[in-house]
Amino acid sequence: MDINLIPTAEAARLLGVSPQRVTQLIRGGQLEGTMVGGRWLVDRASVQARRMSAPSRGGRPRAGRGRDEFVFTLMNRGHEIREVVYNGRRKEFTHVGELLDGDRAPLGVFGQDGISDVVAFDMWWKGRGIPATRRGLQRVLDEAGVFVSEELAMRNLGLSLSDQYWIQPRGSDLAWDDINFFNNDFERVSDRTDSYSPVSTSIGAHPDNTSDGNLGKRWMIRDGRRMLLKEGGTLNQEPYNEAVATVLHRRLLSEGDFVAYQLVEDGGATLCACEDFLTDEEEFVPAIYVDRLLPERGDWDAYQHYVRCCESLGAKDVELALWKMIVCDDIIANSDRHYRNFGIVRNVETLECRPAPIFDSGTSLWAGCSLDDLRGGEFSFQSRQFDPSPARQLLLVEDMSWFDPHDLDGFGDEALEILSRNSLLSERLPYIEKSLERRVARIVDLREWS
Repeated sequence: MDINLIPTAEAARLLGVSPQRVTQLIRGGQLEGTMVGGRWLVDRASVQARRMSAPSRGGRPRAGRGRDEFVFTLMNRGHEIREVVYNGRRKEFTHVGELLDGDRAPLGVFGQDGISDVVAFDMWWKGRGIPATRRGLQRVLDEAGVFVSEELAMRNLGLSLSDQYWIQPRGSDLAWDDINFFNNDFERVSDRTDSYSPVSTSIGAHPDNTSDGNLGKRWMIRDGRRMLLKEGGTLNQEPYNEAVATVLHRRLLSEGDFVAYQLVEDGGATLCACEDFLTDEEEFVPAIYVDRLLPERGDWDAYQHYVRCCESLGAKDVELALWKMIVCDDIIANSDRHYRNFGIVRNVETLECRPAPIFDSGTSLWAGCSLDDLRGGEFSFQSRQFDPSPARQLLLVEDMSWFDPHDLDGFGDEALEILSRNSLLSERLPYIEKSLERRVARIVDLREWS
């Protein structure tokens, strides 16, 4: 066994959580794991990174702070959810009060019966910060003068462009309409929240502070639209992959089924950019939280359980959306569709739910494989949603009538043209082209036999 991979039981011991929680963290993309022989093994480095990001239990409070406890009200837009208490010295939430609005509370975080669960809330809050696995995170923390990424989320008072949650300081007159990132310039929000944050505010509130993912991301406003810019890895293949995925999605899917990405030049680097797919009344709920809404049953597999959880929220056409996602991911060999990279969209005011559009397809087309692996014909990949085997996961797709094989005519050529714009990929292109042709042919054959 690879010495860099450890069993879930060992990871649980190191993190002080249950093995079941470790599995949830893997599915949610907060730990790196791989399925071997039907059981999860965890990347040792990702476990260590998560341990290093744990809040400090000691130390002295920051200068100028006469007390450690800060009282807030957890809000969803203008709706009060419950009181929460943050300890500035321990850098964690230590108390949650009575549930005031269970319908608009974060899905899958608090118990169905509304019992206070400060541990669950604190873990949810930490998930709103930049993950410990983000490249260059330490530089960001050093520049901001904080120790852990959760402190950056505190500067935002939890505000993000992924949902409508925030924490209102006790005694403040801050209102959602005046400080949310959807309708206000980021600098204006920073000016209004600075005096209420329990951490230093040399760098103020900004949606970058509550962005997830391992690769660098930043938000900007262009022509009034909130645009997310994403960086790539060592070879910068990921932004080009997003452009390829967009071409595929436009060929096969309907508008609204996917998020469109475009390549942009920024400071001499090529990034990809997309518009926020949420309105100022909507929240994205990752599958990892949707999956907790119903108790597990022995006669349901992971796919069936997730579908039932979505249907319990009244979401329609869930399976059709999943089939489209599975097929598209299979064509481009997406190896990172974990439980935080798909889910539902919920309207905060009406509570209506719908499947979220497909987004974040950058870790595909064998971006994580070495050139030697490609030369050696290593084109396998593991899917991350419901089964590590892409072949078995395709068996979940019961209806492909929405898919016209002729829509893929010329797709390979268009994909290679996009990838060829990145000179760092030149040696990889022949191998990617050959395997992509195989995957397209495989899907076309499957459609003809279905």
